[in-house]
Amino acid sequence: MFPFSGIVGQNDAKLALAIAAVDPGIGGVLLSGMKGTGKSTLVRSFEEILPDQQVVEGCVYGCLVDDDRFRCDDCTAALENDSLPGGISRRPSLVTVPLGVTEDRLLGTIDVEKLLQKGETVFQPGLMARANRQILYIDEVNLLPDNVTDDILDACAGAFNTVEREGVSITHPARFILVGTMNPEEGNLRPQILDRFAMSVNVTTETNPMLRIKIIERILAWETDPVRFSKALGKKDLRLRKTIEEARVRLHEVKLPLATIETIAGAMAELKVDGQRPDLVMIRAALAWSALENHKEVDLQALLAVAHLCVCHRTRSGGMDQPPGREELISVLENRALKTESGKGEYFNPESILTSEY
Repeated sequence: MFPFSGIVGQNDAKLALAIAAVDPGIGGVLLSGMKGTGKSTLVRSFEEILPDQQVVEGCVYGCLVDDDRFRCDDCTAALENDSLPGGISRRPSLVTVPLGVTEDRLLGTIDVEKLLQKGETVFQPGLMARANRQILYIDEVNLLPDNVTDDILDACAGAFNTVEREGVSITHPARFILVGTMNPEEGNLRPQILDRFAMSVNVTTETNPMLRIKIIERILAWETDPVRFSKALGKKDLRLRKTIEEARVRLHEVKLPLATIETIAGAMAELKVDGQRPDLVMIRAALAWSALENHKEVDLQALLAVAHLCVCHRTRSGGMDQPPGREELISVLENRALKTESGKGEYFNPESILTSEY
């Protein structure tokens, strides 16, 4: 496998994937670009920078031993009976959704024959089950049927997958890092689906001759001796994996100034961006970026680093206006930050909301 650190350029795509690695719950990442721009290579090498996981031994869904919120029914029952197996370490992996996938193959299904003959509810897990706490990869996402894409995005947003067949309902955790790729020459995504991807990146062809030379040299070197090439650049991947692991711990310690929330909300309102999703995604992305950079709090630098990933694919004015451009977005954020007076020196504290009376 080509090392993640061996890929030349494509800094926005790398950043979006790193942010999703720090905060897997942020939502999907969409990489859009012409053929031959390295989209698939980026995604397939992505798993190499993800930290190892602790999972319940033998669990189909790879549940975390001490995660009470996202635990499957089998692990919950085992815990109640004091028979929950211990944890083992595993490497995260890539689960690919084929274009011709059926809903049963994707979501899982209930064995109707056993249900009718023996009265047993036997769930046959699908790709969603395999993808829990892994990477779910959709190549050519724009060619998938809308209903299948909606199923994936619903599970991605809700962190659970529910299958209902023959009057029986099964729910299991489905927390995955969703990554989609597409070639716009083959058709665009509907705006409603595009909006549900947390971050979107236009992966472009490299035009700098020196960087193109570097790309060619690295590909030829890898083809000559992939083991040696991967070993040489694999050290950078290991360092990046360690950085992401540490950032996951720091993420919950990063402070969010109230002034930053006001800046984002004011900017999104001024730009007339549809929905509340852009505000929330930008906050989570800025928190993850700050954790990666070992910053103690979210500042304007963090917002400017991630804003274009989170906002430049959003519709405006109910779909009547084109998404904001990068320069316009940065200008509005900077102006709003200068005008923000309230909340300076104060930080968001969930307790202030949780303990208030509605």
